[in-house]
Amino acid sequence: MNERDELRAALRQLPVPDVSADLLPRILRSRATGVRVSLLAGGLALPWRWIGAAAAVAVLIGGSWIISLSLSRIGESAGRDRLGELLRGMTPWFPDGNARESSGIPAQPKYPLILADSLDPSRLTEGVWTYGSTTTTDGVLTESSFIGSTRIRMARGTYDRDPAWIVTTARNFRNERTHDFVDTVYIDASTLRPRYAVVSGYKRRTRTVQSFSSERGTQSITITGPMTGFYSGTMQLPFPPRAVFTSDFWPSRLRVLFPAIPLARGWQGSLYQTGLFKRTGPGTLEQHAVPLDLRVRGRDRVSVPAGRFECWRVEIEQHLGESLRWTMWVSRDQGWMVKAELRLTDQVVTEVLESYEPGP
Repeated sequence: MNERDELRAALRQLPVPDVSADLLPRILRSRATGVRVSLLAGGLALPWRWIGAAAAVAVLIGGSWIISLSLSRIGESAGRDRLGELLRGMTPWFPDGNARESSGIPAQPKYPLILADSLDPSRLTEGVWTYGSTTTTDGVLTESSFIGSTRIRMARGTYDRDPAWIVTTARNFRNERTHDFVDTVYIDASTLRPRYAVVSGYKRRTRTVQSFSSERGTQSITITGPMTGFYSGTMQLPFPPRAVFTSDFWPSRLRVLFPAIPLARGWQGSLYQTGLFKRTGPGTLEQHAVPLDLRVRGRDRVSVPAGRFECWRVEIEQHLGESLRWTMWVSRDQGWMVKAELRLTDQVVTEVLESYEPGP
């Protein structure tokens, strides 16, 4: 037995303290935001931008995984499909049955469902919106968030011969010059429900496809390159055909819906997030839908790089194993989301509107 083995053996004999009750919620919060995730595992060494990539997978395609990372060898070869490796490590997260209730994920929305009949789709406009993201730690250190910047382009088009909005979202991560992750979603022009979405990951090696009818949704993930794999699943949508929903993990597509939602003092409403899944077997995904609860809390004047706006302050409660509370400021005139803020235990993640370019 060499010196390293002796040390490992000695460490294994040390008493292990009880795990604190708040450890799991803290890990889930960190994984959801893509920051401060440093759970150690042997053999896999990823640069910081790939930590952001892993979180962006959850942001973009509605997945959730426990990510084991070792940060000791930052300079590993760029030729490996690290994203594919992370996806192949998908593990169950969302519990089933009564366990789901006890985890804090509510089965029912808190407020009345937002129905397509209550929306005003005529307020949507073509254009390009660019957002920048920062993270502030302990109220002192502010730096660019791992996401870097997000660019959203909206244009009129068709899907299956029906009028639709084509929304393309591109994200680049800190210290990256190109947009590594791009997703395109086709949204029905009258109901504003997603019809079809495609998400492309790192160098197009990972591709996720979602499609929705009035009652069902399907999702598949294809991984190419050194780490190949294919996963798919189908779910029955647990809400009425006229209810509005989003198909992403992060509530980012609310930016598309906000102009059409009749926000007012005291307004409240709920919608569902779909596309959240766990792996239940080789090549099989089990999908879930959870409520997303919105409530107007007041009015504020907000200054961001794109200008000064009179806004509704909207509180959003997101249920991902535990509740995450967002605050979003939505322009009263245009309906644009001009600022978003997520407060965690010791960090504040902020996203602000930097510019708008009219379309098409």
